[in-house]
Formats: sequence, structure tokens, C-alpha cells
Amino acid sequence: MSTLDLRQLRSVVEVAQQRSFTRAAQRMHVAQQALSQQVRNVEDQVGVQLFLRTARGVEPTAAGEVFVEEARRVLTGVDRLVQRTRAAAEGLSGTLRVAYSLATVYETLPRLLEALRDATPDVRVEEREMVASEMEQALLDGRADVALCPRAVVGAGIDRVEVRREELVFAVGADHPWATREVVPLAELADERLVVWGRDTAPGYHDAVLASCRQAGFEPHVGEPSSGATVWGAIANGAGVGLVVTSIAVGLPRGLALVRIEPPVPRLTIDLLWAHEDATPLVARVRTIAEQLAHRW
Repeated sequence: MSTLDLRQLRSVVEVAQQRSFTRAAQRMHVAQQALSQQVRNVEDQVGVQLFLRTARGVEPTAAGEVFVEEARRVLTGVDRLVQRTRAAAEGLSGTLRVAYSLATVYETLPRLLEALRDATPDVRVEEREMVASEMEQALLDGRADVALCPRAVVGAGIDRVEVRREELVFAVGADHPWATREVVPLAELADERLVVWGRDTAPGYHDAVLASCRQAGFEPHVGEPSSGATVWGAIANGAGVGLVVTSIAVGLPRGLALVRIEPPVPRLTIDLLWAHEDATPLVARVRTIAEQLAHRW
């Protein structure tokens, strides 16, 4: 038996729906004789009669009812296949793996994902927190499609677009003298110990913090590079002062206080990164969304 084609399936379904070759032919914009021949060809290939011809029109046989039901499923599946394929080609569906760093987790990442959901509700997002120093390789290895992190030097195979520039604030222990002040000049940090995540794990953040101090006219006294809770613990215990993004207030650890910096306020640039050679339509759409979001901060 030769393979049935989609046109033949549609012909049988339309005849069953209209209960008339004449009306079905009109709906399909074909000659009635050609449509009748299509149906006969299907019956010959299947080896069963699909319709009973009566004076009032046509009625599907029991076998015809089964054929029509299954044909509708096939046609619906084909339509879904076409729609999903086109959506993927336009960056409107698929799975997006997003790597993100701590500096983006409280505000930047949620805002980007919210905008993505609004624009592409059929996209499935897989999120993974990662230290910024690992992100470039994760993109090149295909373990992530895009990454959200502070700006840093990247290789030629990585493209990026700026998402936002977030203001920095002081993070101090609750018992620190600054904790009761509304605003503190950045230059006063020259007399304090700066507690900062190490450059080996957070190169963009580390460099931005030190650059802010140097632009203010002093070289900061940096403690031993630390990571994770060690940084927060050192600040809470009064071992130094940190410079963090303002959105950290949403998830500020206990024992810490945030103090605004006197203008000009330093900022941390957050970028969206992706591997140039692996850019997909979905990645391109995320880039567009990130660019649009950058204008709304």
C-alpha cells in the first residue's frame, strides 16, 4: 500500500464533515470529480469502504468513522508540528538555560525573566546560579545559553549586551558606626577594610568595586579574597565594609545594614552574555528583550 498524503486525509475529513461531496469540493476549491477520485484512491489504498453514498449525500461507514478520527489527529499533529517549528525559528518556543550570578538574583534576573515570560510564554526556562568566573566556559561548552553577570573581560567567542547599571551601596555590620548614617562619602572607605568577593570567582564585580575606589581617589585596603557566606560573615562581625548592589536589600543577611553612598554613586554594569557561534533565534529574542529592558531601568 502506498503512503497516504495529507491532501488525501483532508479530503476524507472534509467529506465526512460536510456529509456531501459537492459542499466539500466547494469548501476545498476543487472540482467535485477530483475530490471523489481522491476519496476512491484512499479507499483503494486502505482496502475498505469509507463512505456510504445515499440519495441525501454520504455517511461514513464504521471503518470510515475510525479513519476520520485518526486522520483528524494526524492533521492536528501536523499543524502543531508546523506551528512549533515556526515558533522555534522565531525564538518563541524552546528551552532557555540561564546562568546567573549573585549580583543579579534579587532584581535583574527576575525582571528579565518576567519580560521573557510576557513576550514568549511558551519558552521553558532553566535557571542555574553560577560563579561569574565559570560562565564564559559554560556558554562555550553549551551548558548555558545565556548568562547574566557583572561586566568583565571576555574572549572573542562571547557576545554581550548591557542590561543595566545598578547603584552600589555600603554593606556594614549592624553595630558599625555607619549603620545609623543615611549617606556616607565613598572616600571614607579609604580608612576602612574593604571586604570583597575574590577576583577568581567574581572578576567583574571585584574589578568594578576596586575601580570605583580608585576613581574616588584612593586605593582600598582589601582583605583576603573570600566567597559566599564568608564575606557576609566578615562584614557582620565588623571585619570590614562591603560594596554591594542596592537590590541586595531584598535578601540582606541578618546582622547587616545598607548605607547609601554620597553622589556621585558608583554603579555596577550587568551584562547578558552568549556564545557567538551558538546564538539561536531564542537567544536573539532574549537579547532584544534585554535591550528593551535596559531602557526601562
